[in-house]
Amino acid sequence: MQPHDLKYARLLGRLYNAPLMLLPDKAEALHQAMAAALAGGLAWRSEASSGGRSGTGEQPARKPYAVVGKGVALIPVFGPLVQRGGWLDALCGMSSYDRTASLVDQAMNDPEVNAVLLEIDSPGGEVAGLFALTDRLKAMGQRKPIWSYANEGAFSAGYAIPCATERIYLPRTGMVGSVGVIAMHVDQSQRDATQGYVYTPIFAGERKAAGNSHAPLDDATRAGMQHEIDRIYGMFVDHVATGRQLDRQAVIDTQAGLLNADDAVAGRFADGIASLDDVVSMLSDAASPHTSVFMKGTQMDPQAQQPDNTALNASIAADAKAAERSRIAAILDLPQAQGREALARKLALTTDMDAAAAAGLLDVTPQASAAGPDQTNPFVSAMQALGNPQVGAGGQAEQDPAQTAASLGAAIAALA
Repeated sequence: MQPHDLKYARLLGRLYNAPLMLLPDKAEALHQAMAAALAGGLAWRSEASSGGRSGTGEQPARKPYAVVGKGVALIPVFGPLVQRGGWLDALCGMSSYDRTASLVDQAMNDPEVNAVLLEIDSPGGEVAGLFALTDRLKAMGQRKPIWSYANEGAFSAGYAIPCATERIYLPRTGMVGSVGVIAMHVDQSQRDATQGYVYTPIFAGERKAAGNSHAPLDDATRAGMQHEIDRIYGMFVDHVATGRQLDRQAVIDTQAGLLNADDAVAGRFADGIASLDDVVSMLSDAASPHTSVFMKGTQMDPQAQQPDNTALNASIAADAKAAERSRIAAILDLPQAQGREALARKLALTTDMDAAAAAGLLDVTPQASAAGPDQTNPFVSAMQALGNPQVGAGGQAEQDPAQTAASLGAAIAALA
């Protein structure tokens, strides 16, 4: 057995009869690559040969990623995605979830790195290992900001990854989407017959040989595969809806279609259209400890020494309004206000008198006559003559408390 034979066998198990979050045309390309590999016409190459490119800076030899801008680790996620790259050696430029997680983890522990930017150009890939990666990205994003750049396409599993980061940008010609799941079954029974092969599986357990490539796909196996596809699709939809803060139905309504840059931003499947250099610059400014203090979902500038008391002032104003409403209600609800309603309203609405003082004043004021309106009461008439000065913190013509007291005293004296 050749050294590559085991790799081919494992790759077959990854490509067929397993759910994939991958563009259908790329799935077909992988199938063709696999056929070429089996025929001995495709060379294997190392994963290291496909990573580390960047248009914004050179990669230091001592780091497994480029550090660009002001401490931004630029981590490439290119090509079809697989769970583990060690056994595959990045056939056709594939990327692995475990290596991506490892690179991000190294950046989190790198004192020279303030933020991470995932540069993604992928048609998608395996389901296995994907959600473990997205969970890790969410957790690591609490330590340092992680953004994504779809350069030029982030599809299916390649779009699930940036949905676990804080922001997604793309160029004007970029595209994202393909929120869907697919599985392929290869029926090679006719080829077997042509070549004179007859495969007879010997097994225990009714479903043990279900879906094998040497027989057509039966209805029960198809239904079972569809059930699993639907389950994973629901997970994918929930992941995108949560990560992008979208309604679940809005994600379903894309029907696994591709979104160009304008539609992606309009539908909130991406945050903006920009060049890679611009995104590096924005992330540098957002995360640099010399220019700002990064907090999840916001930026705070330490150079702005003046605190923003807007919320505090609003709270104080709300408390003041609530207290004033309580004071007015307390006066209007006084037992002494019965038969003296007009005066009670005057005291409540045109003065800052508290309920106890108003009760004392109402006690010495005769009740309105049942036969006539409140205006027959001389004290009420005197109070009405005072007018309606504006009172409170915002009143421009606020009356001095001493003047108010003097006016009230004069009104009471007029009754003697």
